Amino acid sequence: MAVLWLVMHYEALASILIAHILVTSASVGTHSLRYCFTATSTEKWFQESVLIGMVNDEQLEYYDRGRKQVVLRTNCMNKSESQQDWTRHNMHAEEQYEWMKISLINMMFQFKHTRGIHVLQRMISCELDEDGTARRYMQDVYDGKNYITFDDETETWTASLPQALYHKRKWEADPNWKAYILHLFQQECIDWLKKYTLRAKKMLERKVPPEVRLLQKKSHPHAGSEVICHVTGFYPRDVNVSWLRDGQGPLEEGVWSGEVLPNMDGTYQVRKTLTVSPEEQARHRYTCQVEHASLGEKIKKEWGTGSHTGIIFGVVVSALLLITVVIAGVVIFKMRQAGAKTLDYKAAQTTESDASSRSSSNS
Repeated sequence: MAVLWLVMHYEALASILIAHILVTSASVGTHSLRYCFTATSTEKWFQESVLIGMVNDEQLEYYDRGRKQVVLRTNCMNKSESQQDWTRHNMHAEEQYEWMKISLINMMFQFKHTRGIHVLQRMISCELDEDGTARRYMQDVYDGKNYITFDDETETWTASLPQALYHKRKWEADPNWKAYILHLFQQECIDWLKKYTLRAKKMLERKVPPEVRLLQKKSHPHAGSEVICHVTGFYPRDVNVSWLRDGQGPLEEGVWSGEVLPNMDGTYQVRKTLTVSPEEQARHRYTCQVEHASLGEKIKKEWGTGSHTGIIFGVVVSALLLITVVIAGVVIFKMRQAGAKTLDYKAAQTTESDASSRSSSNS
């Protein structure tokens, strides 16, 4: 139960991250760096904290609490930065690791939670356009609910819950805290975003085309059909999948869109499901259309059982059945002929043997 409870609250932050990524990726030439922190408590008051760093939608680093250092998932940076930069980077990661535990205790105090399973999630993010325009973003989520958000324009805090007013007043009244946050944004976010996008440019700008297939599911003879357009194996994350009817669209009614999900190999997948009634299924043809940065042309997979498609399908099936029947008839006829010759040969052979026997007896 505890694991399930934690997963549910991790999904709350995941939805926030996904929404923020979608907004960011809509801007051409924009790169982002996100630090995601998670602190959890258990029934026995044991606390744990997890830190990961993501450039655009690719995880590049995480904090190893055992070794007390940042670990890169790619070797593009290992020999590129000075020891001083790495020392500072590791120091800030360790500070945040410990600070998340303290922040969780403070929030539990605000909510009068003395013990139990509770989760604090924090995201610090910065975005950088090609023209040098920078934006900053910070948000805390407690037990799956928005708690407090940093306003980049006014450099103030917005409390989403009454309990967050305590931290809003405290942080805005403390010039040292404000300076620390702005320093964190500049050095640990903007500076490292520039380094990552420069060093990992090839990896971040790679393009992998998607694979598209249609999966049909029919639950009831009179309930129509569900057709899933499954698009997988693509990178970058941005993709546009739509259903068309008779070449027109995109359709919205009867269409359900799934979230873009990561694959184990660093690519992504998504599903778009179309529900069609028997009447509509008989009159129209439907096409799944996929647009992606890796494609020169749109991928179109047609699924149609309209009147003309049904006639063609029926003619093809009838022709195949007719050919099958003819072939089967020829095979049976040949087998019968072969069997008759064998019987005649055995009968003749038996008659000759009987005649020879009788001749020997008479002699």
